[in-house]
Amino acid sequence: MAIILEKEKRDEWLKKLPPEQRDFLQHHVKRGKKTVFANVLAMDKGIVIPPEADGEELEHLLDEWVLEDYIDNGFVNRDTPCECGRPLRYQYIVKHKTTKETRRFGMTHFEEHTGFPAEIVRKIKHGFQTIEYELDELLYKLHHGWDWQKELPLLPEGYAFPDDIQRHFDAKVPLLNRQLKRMKQQISSFLDDRRSLPRPQKAVAGQRDDAEAIAEQLETTLFNEDPLSFRGTVHPYPLAAEWQQAALSYINEGVTSARIVCELLIKNEQAPAARYASQCPKIYVPVCFFLDSLVRAGALTYTGSRNVADRYYKPHK
Repeated sequence: MAIILEKEKRDEWLKKLPPEQRDFLQHHVKRGKKTVFANVLAMDKGIVIPPEADGEELEHLLDEWVLEDYIDNGFVNRDTPCECGRPLRYQYIVKHKTTKETRRFGMTHFEEHTGFPAEIVRKIKHGFQTIEYELDELLYKLHHGWDWQKELPLLPEGYAFPDDIQRHFDAKVPLLNRQLKRMKQQISSFLDDRRSLPRPQKAVAGQRDDAEAIAEQLETTLFNEDPLSFRGTVHPYPLAAEWQQAALSYINEGVTSARIVCELLIKNEQAPAARYASQCPKIYVPVCFFLDSLVRAGALTYTGSRNVADRYYKPHK
């Protein structure tokens, strides 16, 4: 059940927080709303969004409007008006990636100033409300002295917190319920992988279905681990040479998600759009094997995974 605070109570509890925690929560709302905006528009284009995808990552998949900024003044401010002239407390700033046109407005005139269909606007507004509920959840937990060790009393040796969860700990901010659920699932998978690591098999002529089954299994098992642990592993369908350079170029342009790399390859007609029943692209595992090979070569750095459905990389410095 969602925790819903009155606006006055939300503002009161925010003001009482140390600057570091308050800034973190305000950034969480801004980042969350950018992600919702990009997520809805990407799905409207038929793009399959990986779980826990970041808004800035998703914007690489969009060709039109992106949410440039979200401002909460804390009060109705004449310096942040809607395009109709009405002063706003909450101002949304969207920018067209191609024309560079910028629009500024409040939620009331969202549909009018973007030209989005009513159903798209409805989904965006619903997503924004979910982010507000997450803010209320975090404020409630902070106000009542939430202790993560009561939720996760035993952590296995060698388990590393995902980046987004580590940021919460660094800022001394509680975890969301959805993050706790994900962590518990990851810890369970981490322990299972330690007990029994599957060994990939070589593909045999005439057994394509078996090889694809192996690849799909790898999607949810082997890729919980660090790429340096699998120096001798060979995927039954390596990434085609013509896609390798494109995949690397996306990482060099700032994309960190392997799933987003796959969606870009598909979107730009650089790779086939075939998917498993889970909707994960069939090129996902070959892409990860290729990127992992670059990690082993020292060209990329593997930065972890937020869940079993995605892995993150960046250029090695």
